[in-house]
Amino acid sequence: MRHLASFVNPVELVRLIRYRFFLFAGLLPYFLGQAVAFGLNKSLNKTCFWLGFAGIFLVLVAVEFFNEYFDAKDGGDRIFSLEDVRIPHHFYPLGILAVGIAFIIGIYLALQTGWPVLLFAFLGFLGAYFYVGPPVRWAYRGFGEIVIGLCYGPLMVLGSYYIQTAKIAFEPLFVSMVIGLSIFCLAILNEIPDYYQDRLVGKRNLVVRLGKRKAITLLKLCLAGVFTLLVVGVLIKKIPLTALTAVITVPWVWKSVKAAEENYDSPARFLFPVNTIVITHVLLALFLGMSFLRG
Repeated sequence: MRHLASFVNPVELVRLIRYRFFLFAGLLPYFLGQAVAFGLNKSLNKTCFWLGFAGIFLVLVAVEFFNEYFDAKDGGDRIFSLEDVRIPHHFYPLGILAVGIAFIIGIYLALQTGWPVLLFAFLGFLGAYFYVGPPVRWAYRGFGEIVIGLCYGPLMVLGSYYIQTAKIAFEPLFVSMVIGLSIFCLAILNEIPDYYQDRLVGKRNLVVRLGKRKAITLLKLCLAGVFTLLVVGVLIKKIPLTALTAVITVPWVWKSVKAAEENYDSPARFLFPVNTIVITHVLLALFLGMSFLRG
């Protein structure tokens, strides 16, 4: 009934789309790294592919567990709610279990390819656990968005590429910068509807620190940066020309940014810009991946 109600209540619908998307979004840079590896080397180790997929999926599930646990514990889920929100204590050990299994997979992949796999895994763990976990709590210190951009961009794309090739190349690094900046934009947009809630619980993210208007200005600059990086990558021949198909989303992105400027205090009307940037991010990843597969 709760999920049914979310489709009736626009505010809950926005929250459902925003929060659950990040579980899916984390898989995109992994697939993108695999696509770049295959496109450049014309080979794919299926065992490494599926083990890497399992490891990434477990880490993303762990992120969900940790976020739900620490948000409930710190009171973030109780703000503006008349219901008694229970702390899901079982989420914490489940998150640790998921990370533990992912680490075992990482050890196996490291034995097959090289020690950098463990470095990528360790840095990913630091981002996943300490995003809201004490004592670091990146999301509360204004570094959460950067951590998301790095983890869902360079770390995941390069890690995915490495388990197939046992090396690092400039092409996947450049691609990871594009997709990382894109997810950074999505993180900024994702926080705007939660401005007052985050401010009350002491979550001093970039939106709280800058305010909504300046945050949207930052969003516009970074979105422009995404497409600028894409064009530069094509010009220096590190990204295939066909990836420029992604620019067809620019008018739609601009329209969504204008809608965000006009409706940042109206969660119900904020659904359009959220949906638009989400779809744009997915299309960008797909266009980038397909451009390498075709090349």
